[in-house]
Amino acid sequence: MNEKLPDLIEGERIFFQKVFERQSRATMQMREQWRAETILQRRRRVSSEIYDLLGGVVRYGPFKGLSLAKNNWWGGGDFGSMLLGLYEKEILDFLFSERLAGFESFVDVGAADGYYAIGMLRSGRVKNAVCFELSEEGQRTIASNAQSNSVSDRIEIFGAADRLFYEKLSHLDLAKTVVLVDAEGAEFEIFDHDSLAALKQATIVIEIHNWVEDFWDKYTRFLTSAAALFNVEFIAPAVRDLTQFPELNDFTDDNRYLICSEGRPNVMRFMVLTSRG
Repeated sequence: MNEKLPDLIEGERIFFQKVFERQSRATMQMREQWRAETILQRRRRVSSEIYDLLGGVVRYGPFKGLSLAKNNWWGGGDFGSMLLGLYEKEILDFLFSERLAGFESFVDVGAADGYYAIGMLRSGRVKNAVCFELSEEGQRTIASNAQSNSVSDRIEIFGAADRLFYEKLSHLDLAKTVVLVDAEGAEFEIFDHDSLAALKQATIVIEIHNWVEDFWDKYTRFLTSAAALFNVEFIAPAVRDLTQFPELNDFTDDNRYLICSEGRPNVMRFMVLTSRG
């Protein structure tokens, strides 16, 4: 038993080494600043630390190896969860589920920094992608991230999507196309009966934003049109397991679990529309 004692002590030293290093770096002034932080400020700080720790490259999940520029204009507080493969995990799980095997094209409406479109391309999940993004800065970021990940030749980038955005998809086989929509409430302006009908062969995933003005009237109208053309279902929230990330062992409980937060006002509703044909 005594012969194993040195190994036991060395193993424990290794376990606590990063914890001691972090504690030694935390000055009293830093601790006072952290106590005064808002939740949003802390999310951004922790995400930035994880970004630096992982070198801006996704280390876990289906987008493993995806490189993201730190100067992204969108979602600075989500870097941590993105690089750990936790961000909108329910969406990731759905996109890489067996039911979407064999899909060829990915359309991203509200593409932000191109995380999904570029991740889908780089992972080999699809062959080509089309992005719609309102912000010109966002469009430039998508192009830059696409170049960094060597997928520029397989991605198209457009401005804001409107009710005729489907006209730009005429070259795609919609039966092998998944459309992801995160339009911050504009989904009710983008989709009417005609635009839904034009996409009725595609699989559409929509994040429903329930804080827009006149939400219930808009949502019930949308549901009426969608249910007339598609099978309608919803994606259940996914569990985030933080025990799998040794990189986080020296983070405080608060900071570690804050990585799971996406800053949302409530549990989001992710709708899936699938073709009846």
